[in-house]
Amino acid sequence: MNREVYFEIVLLAAGLICAGCEKKDPAPTPPPPAVTNAPAVTAPKTEPAAAPKIEAAAKFFTPEEAKNHVGEQATVRGKVFGIHVSQKGDVFMNIGAEHPNAPFTAVCFQQAIPTETLKTYDGKTVSIKGKIKDYKGTIEIVLDTADQISE
Repeated sequence: MNREVYFEIVLLAAGLICAGCEKKDPAPTPPPPAVTNAPAVTAPKTEPAAAPKIEAAAKFFTPEEAKNHVGEQATVRGKVFGIHVSQKGDVFMNIGAEHPNAPFTAVCFQQAIPTETLKTYDGKTVSIKGKIKDYKGTIEIVLDTADQISE
């Protein structure tokens, strides 16, 4: 058999095979909805979900850094090195070192927080929240409520 004839037979056979194949159209798309005179209904406007409120990363100052932030609302974190109760009942928590070398003091006047509660923090590392003040060279935060202190 001649090479050209063989080639034509192969092409003819391929053509017959393809002719038997059915080409299918994709599924018809549904027609658009009919237009009516009814008023347009819009979906209620929704606000994007608010991001969860995350407090700033646990940022605090060391007792030594507190002097650089006088006048600021902040958190000072350090070890309590003794608690002193004055004759009037005011409580002084020495934080960062023992008195008189403590770089920071938490002060509670007139037993705004029970003295026994404050004494439980002696020797522990605590966080004190409030406005940092300089009282005659002593850097301090005044404690008015127990929630200003945490371990």
